[in-house]
Amino acid sequence: MRNLIFSTALLALAACGGAPPIDEAIAEHRAKRDSLKAARQELNTAIAEVEGWLAANDPELRRNLPVVTTYALQPREFAHWTEAHGSVKADRNAMVYSASGGEVRRIVVQQGQTVRAGQPIVDIDVDALRESVRQAEAQVELARSVFEKQQRLWDQQIGSEVQYLQAKANKDAGEAQLAALREQLRSAQVLAPFDGVVDEIFPNVGDMASPMQPVARVVALGKASVEVDLAEDLLSKVKVGDPVEVIVPELNGQFQATIDQVGQYINPNNRTFKATLRLDPSEHLTLRPNQLVNVRIRDLEVQEALVVPSRLVMENSSGESYVFVLEEQSQARARKVFVKVLSNQGGELLLERSEQGIKGGETLIDEGARMVVDQQEVKVLEKA
Repeated sequence: MRNLIFSTALLALAACGGAPPIDEAIAEHRAKRDSLKAARQELNTAIAEVEGWLAANDPELRRNLPVVTTYALQPREFAHWTEAHGSVKADRNAMVYSASGGEVRRIVVQQGQTVRAGQPIVDIDVDALRESVRQAEAQVELARSVFEKQQRLWDQQIGSEVQYLQAKANKDAGEAQLAALREQLRSAQVLAPFDGVVDEIFPNVGDMASPMQPVARVVALGKASVEVDLAEDLLSKVKVGDPVEVIVPELNGQFQATIDQVGQYINPNNRTFKATLRLDPSEHLTLRPNQLVNVRIRDLEVQEALVVPSRLVMENSSGESYVFVLEEQSQARARKVFVKVLSNQGGELLLERSEQGIKGGETLIDEGARMVVDQQEVKVLEKA
């Protein structure tokens, strides 16, 4: 309580002019600060000179210097790859149906057998349909004969125009019905739509084939494509024609592909878009529909880049990245330089080039970098 009263009294006296003006006090303290800083600078300079002499002449001190190795920072090419998973889509993968249905009398080929376009796969009982075709052919033949006779009479101006037109209409209708029946008979037969492999046959002998149920699956192996979902932020980094790498883990195979199509729709559920890769695998690398593959897409390429191993870059408590540059003066010394990491790939970091940071050509401290501090003298160990 007494201290509070005494302090209040001093403030009152100062306000009444009992103490020197506040500007004089500030000037006095500023001068004192500058004098102390100058003295500290002189002291630091003297200490540095003494440390330099000791580092060069004191054997015990030289033995205790941190031992480091170096890394020559030379500009080179840098590429960043995005990895994603995709699935193979066959260019030709068809489910084959019978348009009319019927009893399966015979399975002509086996699963896994190679077939040519138009080759029968399954023999279905379409005898009733064939009989309808024969009847329609007979009716068409009769209608044509009637029409030809009626036309000859009409050319001789015998008979009425209605009789001529009726005969012509009967012929045209019969021909149209016959064409429809023949097409129905053709589509009722289960034929290979293209050259490929019969991957699966669904019914057994004696089963009823239905137009609603597939009879077989035919797949053309060879040329294929891959569909892959890519993150939204890659939309501006990939374009049609870009080269990509496709890796097939199960086959221990890897080959090149190109981006054939880039989707324009962003999936709102996972913020991805689809890209289609065109494949033309070698003969010994046969892909199968829906097979999973790994895709590596190059989304960044920099020439004359500053690239360092990730072990050289450290972070402080504030999350700032830095490296140690080796300065060769009277004694090798470590200098901390803050850097900005732009990208990373496979244990290597792409650093930003700047006037205040690194420009390329520096010698960085490699092994032992975590044992030194800024401006510390070091002993460089030459690598064998």
